Amino acid sequence: MKSSLNLILLMSILSGFLFFTACDKDDLVNPDGPIQYRDASSFSYSINPAQVGDSIVISYDALNGADCGHIHIQVSGAGGQGWGNGGKQVEPDSGVATLLFIPQEPGEYRVRAKYTRTGKKSDCDFESSGWFESTELLVVEGDTTEGDTTGIDSCETSFTADSVTCDSSSRTIVFTFVSDEDLDYIKIKGNLNKGLTEDAVITVDGADFDVSQKKTGNSTHRIITLQGGVEACVPVTVTISFNTEVNGSHLTSAWTVTGSGVNAVIQPIACE
Repeated sequence: MKSSLNLILLMSILSGFLFFTACDKDDLVNPDGPIQYRDASSFSYSINPAQVGDSIVISYDALNGADCGHIHIQVSGAGGQGWGNGGKQVEPDSGVATLLFIPQEPGEYRVRAKYTRTGKKSDCDFESSGWFESTELLVVEGDTTEGDTTGIDSCETSFTADSVTCDSSSRTIVFTFVSDEDLDYIKIKGNLNKGLTEDAVITVDGADFDVSQKKTGNSTHRIITLQGGVEACVPVTVTISFNTEVNGSHLTSAWTVTGSGVNAVIQPIACE
């Protein structure tokens, strides 16, 4: 009996070991699942290896031929950690976008990019992608210099409704906010039209927001509020999906972003 229990214990330990060694390491460290990679067919560097202070043009080809939407290119820190060199979203030319990067310290930099469709689908019929990371590191040699450590183009504050989908009773709206500076606190607020059968599903990418939604009295619309801080030039994407019993095209009243030095408005949104 004792030997049988020992055998069972040994098998349990071996099973656990095999489970963890069989998992892809990216599955364990990346909550969004395995990282997607692309090679030189998508990413290219004007200089590599480069020297500290060099002006390096990083090119990314989304391989979709798009002349609409946005491409966002990011560069990690010198040791490959984080994505502090955020860049700005730019409209691609035949699926290609570039970023000017001026490194201030030596190291091995990782580079990633993603494509996001914007506007009406009838005007920009390309699928948004997740992040793709280059298989080739950007190698920078030399001595650390003083000065601006971002070494990238600046960005402009913007608040847009990038995508509106109306499919039968199902509705989806994608808002994107970009700040030209770090902000400790902003508030995004607006409402959804009446006829909601249940609370909307809200997801946020690019920031850690407190999200709330409520209805007043016996009404069937929702008032949605998102609050939190944002980083400069890092797009914050808010996706809101809901079902409605109202067949009209009207979806929202005006939506606003308020905070220190920020006051942006999107006019009421309707289906195409």
